[in-house]
Amino acid sequence: MKIKNLLEDLNIIAPFFLQENFDNSGIQFADLEKHSNKILLCLDITNKTLNEAKKKRANLIISHHPLIFSSLKQITKQRNPLLYQLITSQINLITMHTNYDLAENGLNDYVGNILGIKKKAALQDSSEKIFKFAVYVPKKHAEKVSQSLFDAGSGKIGNYTETSFNISGTGTFKPEKGTHPFIGEIGKKEKVSEIKIETVVPERNLQPVIQAMKKSHPYEEPAYDTYEITNIHSGGIGLWGNTDKEQELESFSLWAKKKLNAKYVRLVKSNDRKIQKVALCTGAGSSLIENVKQLDVDLYISGDITYHHALRAKEIGLNLLEIEHFDTEKFFVESLHKQLVKQGIPEDILIKSQVMDSPYQLL
Repeated sequence: MKIKNLLEDLNIIAPFFLQENFDNSGIQFADLEKHSNKILLCLDITNKTLNEAKKKRANLIISHHPLIFSSLKQITKQRNPLLYQLITSQINLITMHTNYDLAENGLNDYVGNILGIKKKAALQDSSEKIFKFAVYVPKKHAEKVSQSLFDAGSGKIGNYTETSFNISGTGTFKPEKGTHPFIGEIGKKEKVSEIKIETVVPERNLQPVIQAMKKSHPYEEPAYDTYEITNIHSGGIGLWGNTDKEQELESFSLWAKKKLNAKYVRLVKSNDRKIQKVALCTGAGSSLIENVKQLDVDLYISGDITYHHALRAKEIGLNLLEIEHFDTEKFFVESLHKQLVKQGIPEDILIKSQVMDSPYQLL
C-alpha cells in the first residue's frame, strides 16, 4: 500500500482537520509514492522507538505525539538528532495527535471503555460539520440505495446506526433529447412513486456517501439535497458518562489505576460524593476543568494537572484523579491498531511498539 493511500484511511478514522490550532498532526516526513512494507505504531518518537523501527525494518512510523510541533528553519544532526536519523534512514512519519483525541472512536472513547464509562457526550465538541442528506428513489430501489448510504458512513447518531426517515411521495420529470431515462420516454412527463430517504452524514463521509448513492441509484440524474445541521455533533475532546454502579472515591481511584496499569495516581478529594458520573480527558486536561464543573460530575480523570489547577478543583468542589500522561495515552497503539485492521490494513504489516515507556521514574 502506498503511503498516500494509507493517509486517506487515516483521514477517515480521524480527519486531520479536526486537530487543534496549536497541533501539527498529519505528515511529518514522507514520500507519498512509497509503499509501506512495515508500519510501527507508537506513542512518541524516541531513540528506543526509532531503533525499534530500524530493527523491524519499518519504513513508516505512525506516532501519537508529533516530533515536529512548530516551524523549523534548519535541521542539524546535533540540534535535531531524532529527526535527522528519521530522514537519513528514510523512515516516513505520520502523526495522529489531537485529531485522534477528538475523533469518534478515538483515544478517549477507547480509554473510556476500559474504565466502563458509558459515554453521553464529549466535554467539548469538535469542529466537524454534520449534514442532513436527502435523496429521492423509486420505491423498488429504496432499500438498496438506503443500505449503500449506511455502508458509506451515514446514519450514525450517538450509539445508534442506520438511522433514517423515509417519506412516500410522487416524483415528476420529463426526459429531454440526449438523456437516457431509466423510466419514461423522451419528451413525455412521467410520474413515479418515490421514497425520500433522509439521513445524517459527518463531513468526512459526505463525498463517499454521495458517490455510493450515485452508484446504487437507478436514475441517470438522481435528485438529492445536502444541508448543514447544528443539533448533532461528531466527536469532541474528552467524554463524560456513567459507570454501571456507584463506588467510593478512593476505591474507584485504585480500581482505575489497576485497569489502566498505571504506576501511580494522585487524588484531589473535594467532596464525599460516590462515583458514578465520570468525566475523562486523556493526556493533558487541565484546561477543561471549568467545562467539567458545569457538568456536575462526581469525578474528573485526566493528566498533567498543575498545582494551581489542583487548587482550583478543590475550590470549586470537583473531585480530580490525575493519572500520568503516558498511562492514559499508551493505549493509542492498541486503539489505532484495531482501527487500521477494521479499515482493511493487513495485520501482518502492523507493529505495535514494545519499547514505549514514561520519561519519569519514581524514587
